[in-house]
Parts: sequence; C-alpha cells; structure tokens
Amino acid sequence: MSARVISIANSKGGVGKTTTTVSLAEAFAAEGRRVLVVDLDTQANASLLVFGNEGDEHLFQAINDYATISDWLLENFEANEQKRLEEYIVTDASDVTASGKPLPLDLIPSSPRLRKTEKELIYHLTEQGYSMEALENQVGRRLRDDFNLLKAKYDVILCDCPPGISTMTESVLAASHLVIVPTIPDFMSTLGLDLFTGDVMTNLRERDVKKLPMVLATRYDNSQHQQVVLNAMREAAAAQEAEFTMFKTVIPMKSGFATNPIELGPEPTIEAKWSGGALPVIKDLLAEVKAALA
Repeated sequence: MSARVISIANSKGGVGKTTTTVSLAEAFAAEGRRVLVVDLDTQANASLLVFGNEGDEHLFQAINDYATISDWLLENFEANEQKRLEEYIVTDASDVTASGKPLPLDLIPSSPRLRKTEKELIYHLTEQGYSMEALENQVGRRLRDDFNLLKAKYDVILCDCPPGISTMTESVLAASHLVIVPTIPDFMSTLGLDLFTGDVMTNLRERDVKKLPMVLATRYDNSQHQQVVLNAMREAAAAQEAEFTMFKTVIPMKSGFATNPIELGPEPTIEAKWSGGALPVIKDLLAEVKAALA
C-alpha cells in the first residue's frame, strides 16, 4: 500500500476547501479505502466535520491530550522530542456509516493554536540563528519523512490547507500527487486563484512539482456573473500556457453541502450527511479525482 496524497488549498478563504476535503475523504472511505485526513487549518473545521455529532468534545480531548498537528510541530522543533505524525492519529474518527458499516477514516486533528505555534516556532529558531530557508528545509524534510511512513498505512491521504501559504502548507503541497483548488467563480475569488496558481505553484515548480493544480468550481449559483467567470476560467485552463486544469464537475450552491453534523445525530449515514442531491455530485468529483491520480 502506498497512499496517494491530495492537498486541497487556495490562498483565499471561504471557498469550500474543508467541505471538499471531508466529502472526498468520506466518499473514498465509503468505497472501502483506508483514508487519512490531515487538518492543517487553525480553524480546525475539517476536524469538527470529520468527528461529527460530538465534534467539539472530541476536538477538546485531542487538544487537552496534546495530540494535534500543532503539538507535532512544538514537540519536534522546539522540544526536540522526535515525534512522528502517526503518533497523532485519531483512528476511526468519523461517526458516519456507509452500507451499515463505520467509515474507515482516520484523522490528524488541528488546533486553534496552530498559527500561534508556527509563529512562536519561527521566533524560537531564528533566535538560535536559523534562517527561514533552514527552517523550511527542516519542517519540509520531517514532513516528507513522516508522510512516507503514513503512505504505507493508507490508500489516500487528504490535507485540508489553510488560507495563505505557511511553511507546513508549502511542504505538504510539494509532497502531493494532486493539488485541488476550490474556487467560487466570481471576480473576488478568482483573484485568489491567480495568486495561488501563479506565485505559489511557480515556487513549487522550482522544487520539481510538475503537475498542474486542478481547479474545482464551488458554490455555483448559475447567475449570469458566475456563468461568465466560469467560462473564462475554463478558457484559461484550456490555454496553451495554462497554469491550472479544471474539473468538469461543478459544486452547486446547495444546503446539502453544508449540513451541520450536530443536527444529524450520532452515526448518520453518508446519504444523510450529504443530502439534497449532494452525494451524486460528490461521486462525480470522486471519479474525476481517481482518474487524475491514475
């Protein structure tokens, strides 16, 4: 077993990264794949959405037990404890069932203190004479080593990245087989797309990341403005010097893509969690993702 690593990222927030991450993770798991979600966002929304009905309690427990991605950073690069990412995995974290069975979905949760931890780590190591480049190399090397160990245990690893690009995010993107960029087809959101596919991916290509990111149109309301912008995005993806490709699947603006897990109660089915016509769209996206990874 050697997992395929998928990162879901965009410089702009509020475009559906977390929903994309968790819906794909649960769709893969519903097929029997062994799936790991790595939550890199300080808001920890992917952790809450995976945990489901008692998400607050589970996340509080992980934070209280120093068992989050933030603690991995601190213990490795400040306390020099040499901890592996696999030590922070919450196994069978999802409360969702498919075909009467719990989803085989694990999670490395995030924490609201993650961004503060990253800043403190930068201050701590620069005071010791480390340059930013040296810090990025250290974090990147350790992430790659730990991801290589994780890939032996899973079929798919999905990383929910925060808005903006941190040292950790860039390292994860560089280790990914596929980068998905959810984008609302409107003027403001495409500004963030230009930043991501331009500056960020250009830097990654200098690190031998050759595959273009794939843009996923999200929260599509079929308005005239969004129709015009979506067509422009597709034209840009088809251009000879394109900086990204695009999924055919479009995620509509539907309530089924934003169901509150608390409202579903314990052990909801995957059909209940992704209701209102959402699940067929997710399955269409899943088929395209598998083709892109082939």
